[in-house]
Amino acid sequence: MSQSNVPATENMQEAKLPRRDWIILPLLSLLTIAVLLLAAEGAARYFFVSVRDDSCEIDDSTISFRFRPNCTSHSKSAEGPWMESQFNDCGYRTRESCGPKPPNTTRISLLGASSAEGYLVAYDETFAARAAKQLTIELGRQVEIQNLGREQCFPICIFHRVDEALALKSDLLLIAVAPLEFDRMDPSDVKDRYKPMLSGLDQAQLRKGIDPNKKALTPVEDFVRHSRAGLAALHFLFQNPATFERMYMLSGEHANYLRTPFSPAWEKRMEAFDLLLGEMAQKARDANVPIVLVEDPSFAQVSLVSMSNVPPGLDPYAFNERLREIAERHGIQFIDGLDAFRYGPAANQLFYVVDGHMNGKGCAMLGNAIAEQLMKEHRIALLGQNEAQRRPAPERGR
Repeated sequence: MSQSNVPATENMQEAKLPRRDWIILPLLSLLTIAVLLLAAEGAARYFFVSVRDDSCEIDDSTISFRFRPNCTSHSKSAEGPWMESQFNDCGYRTRESCGPKPPNTTRISLLGASSAEGYLVAYDETFAARAAKQLTIELGRQVEIQNLGREQCFPICIFHRVDEALALKSDLLLIAVAPLEFDRMDPSDVKDRYKPMLSGLDQAQLRKGIDPNKKALTPVEDFVRHSRAGLAALHFLFQNPATFERMYMLSGEHANYLRTPFSPAWEKRMEAFDLLLGEMAQKARDANVPIVLVEDPSFAQVSLVSMSNVPPGLDPYAFNERLREIAERHGIQFIDGLDAFRYGPAANQLFYVVDGHMNGKGCAMLGNAIAEQLMKEHRIALLGQNEAQRRPAPERGR
């Protein structure tokens, strides 16, 4: 007796997925994704530790905040090592005292924001400390740089601190600026440049890196900003300069200092700085102190300079050339920091690529370039042999 080859009717029917599985399976998928994201975030927080120590910051009625005298703090960039900051008796990031200048010593006052301060870089690796060391060797006399650099001290803040810097009886005044500091500059502040900067709640927001004039972050932007896994992903993506440039140029107005011609917003920033620098230069001349402007290049600029073919419409030197024009208009020396990076190591070796600040290697290149250019243009002043500096400053109006 033969078996029938006709399959049973019930076997021919395709099995249907139970209704509850339409809910359970997507939930399991979402749970798996959540677990993977949490694991990635946990691993990133372990390997990319970030600690910000604000214990040395104190409120200031004129410039929002400054550093507490004789204070020490410890911080760590997610992309770098632990770093110690020590501040002298005036709250400057300098080992030497800010008191009366010792005999046979050259003193330079440095003004600027986080790039000048050497943010997230060990003291001996900052460009200020490296430049001072190199000048000391070349001049055969002690050179100290009183580093008034302070994070969030954008051009209007620098303007407020010129009198403070000149009061140190320095042989030279050095002002360091970076493109990203101009991006945070509000040109409308220039008309009120003689008034204190911020107070109250705005001070607290500024010290936390929050710009009170900018709109609130969206939930997605806020997550990316605070996600350590996101930071780790960008850290590895940005090791390729071309990838970084493509993503960076999508930031619109923030990147327009690399585009020619400048956008109206960047034109206003440069015009505002022109006015501020002109008044600062006049104060320095009245005090018989030479003034020098140096550009601290951005990661985006150095990345472009290292490319064999720069994308059309982009110019890494556009910002620098405008600064040079402004400096020459006011009769001061301009040091183009970007030139020092044209033939150096790849940009990703010189910067914290996500944070955007230079690391110790980048600071070394900039510090050497500053020392070299100062020796060419201001050797007499650095040797303390400038007779004009020994005479008292003339009274205004005479």
